[in-house]
Parts: sequence; C-alpha cells; structure tokens
Amino acid sequence: MTNNSQYVFYYSSLIGYFYQHGIGCEIDEDKALEIFSNAVNNNRKAKSSNLSFDQKNEIITCCNDDDIKKLNEIILQYFYSLFLYEDIILCRKASYKLHIKTAKRGDNVSQYYIGDCYFYGKSIERDLNKAVKWYSKSSKGGNIKAMYKLGGCYEYGDGIMRDKEEAFKLYLKSADGGYKDALYDVGNCYNYGNYTLKDDVRAFEFYLKAAEKGDSYCQYLVSNYYYDGKYIPRNEEKGFYWNREAAINGDVDAQYKLAEFYLNNSINKNENKAFRWYLKLAEDKGYLKANYLVAKCYRDGIGIDKNLEAAKNWIKKHESSRLFLQSINLNDFLNGSDIDLD
Repeated sequence: MTNNSQYVFYYSSLIGYFYQHGIGCEIDEDKALEIFSNAVNNNRKAKSSNLSFDQKNEIITCCNDDDIKKLNEIILQYFYSLFLYEDIILCRKASYKLHIKTAKRGDNVSQYYIGDCYFYGKSIERDLNKAVKWYSKSSKGGNIKAMYKLGGCYEYGDGIMRDKEEAFKLYLKSADGGYKDALYDVGNCYNYGNYTLKDDVRAFEFYLKAAEKGDSYCQYLVSNYYYDGKYIPRNEEKGFYWNREAAINGDVDAQYKLAEFYLNNSINKNENKAFRWYLKLAEDKGYLKANYLVAKCYRDGIGIDKNLEAAKNWIKKHESSRLFLQSINLNDFLNGSDIDLD
C-alpha cells in the first residue's frame, strides 16, 4: 500500500468503538464520540469514502486471505462506527431538547444536566458562563452534584470570578448532602488546610463518610488513620477492616498492604492469600513490585507450590520490570538472592 494515511480513519473508528464499549479501557462515551467525529472528518477531508477500483485492487493484492478478512472487519467496524456516531449525536440532541424544557420549568436534575452540557460542550457549544448559570439554578434547587460542580467553578475560576471561600462553602454544603466526591474534597481541605483551618480530626470524619459510601481511596485513608492512631484512637481491627474494603474495591496501595499483612502478620498469617493478592496486583494492575513478589513466592514456595520456571517467567514477564529489577542477576535471584523493594 503506497499511502497508508488515507486508511487511518478505519483504525480511528475502531479506537472509538473500544472506548464506547470499554474494550481494553474504561468506558468513555465522550472520548468515543470525539474519535468517531475525527474519523468522520478525516474521511471527508481525504474524500476517501469511495475507494477507486485501483485502490481496492491494491488492497487485495497486498494482503493474503487472513489480512483481507481482518481488513474487511476493520472496514465493517468503520461503517458501524458512523452509525454509532450519528446515534450518539441524535440521542444527545434529543436529550438536550428534553432537558432544556424541564430545566426551564425548574427541575434541578435537568438544570444540572444542562449545566454539564454547557460545561463539557455536550450537544451544544461550550459556554462556561452558561454552565455556571445552570449549576447555580440547580444548586439553589437542592442538587448536591450541582453544588459540587459550582464549587469547582468558583475554585478554578471557570465561568465566574475565582472565590475559594465560596468554593469551600459549596463543597461543604454538597458534602453535608452526602455527595461522595464532595466528602473527599472537604476531607482534603481540612487535611491540608485549604480554604479553611487545618483540622485532622474533621478530615478523618469526612474521609470516613466517603469511605462508608464506597470510595476505595478514602477507605484506604481511613485505614491508615486507624493504624497510625495519631489523630484518632488506634484500632488495628478497624484499620484492617477498612484496608480490606479498599483492597476489594480496587485500591492498589490497599491491595499491596493487605498482601503484606497476610504475609507478615504473626496472628493472621495466610501465605496463600498473600500470594493471591500479589498475583492480582501483577496480572490486573501491572504493579512492578508484584511481579517480583510473585516470582519470589514461586521461588520459595510461599502460598503456592515451589516452581523455579514460573519464578523465572515472572521475572521476565514485563520488559518494564527489568528497570525495577536492574540491581539483581537472574541466576542470583533463583539461587536465593533478594533485593530491597523500598
């Protein structure tokens, strides 16, 4: 193929499809829409939607049967993405029209939605001033998400003059209403003394409320408060409980800490659980330390049957791990030498 650039839009559409359906990444409809849009625009600019006979023949002669099958799949995905692009556009336009009517009638949920449309440029041209206007209306109607978003506008000066005191008031009001993101941010304000006096106990109280609502990072923070016992009474049982909750909910630091607990705690030692958490970190998170620790478990038979071949494979599993493991020789490791992870 002499000019690959004219076929780029096929691949772009695939990436958009991945974002829309969460294939290998988190679902992000906005990103999908952006990529679909770019694919359409690139197609129009290149005027390549109708390939000439010579171009089609070039594709066929340069590909074997498997390549042609793959190319057909790509082309089909491209055209499918055009339908998805149009569907998203039409759906959002219809949704905007529906919400603007109810927003004008005073519905705070619709007002919040319209605020988001203006803030992010969804279905309409981005306008931060109008976003603030609609967030304000929704906030006055009691919408805790709108209070939080409006607080952010005041904090960063988006569409309104920057006012950190007003930002904190709105965050606090949203947090008092139980909004999880606001609870975390208010906790941070008290923790670091941002926009208010530093108060470590108040910080803990807001982190705890967010933790109780399922925020994994706040669960990990609360665990550390209980383990440290610096600002609240030390309580190892509660520390373990919240660390385990955070680990189950996906916090990487909590998962590593839980594995270390199971490996090193004299009372609740459980090498098999330690190994399983290390393995989860290595397989699901690509955590470099975990690659080494899984290898060590296989080498020494910690929580799993001893297997030097598996140990060797885990050391070599990711090229990026080599940067971390540059201070150890593979043979030395297999013979029992360790490195300091800290």
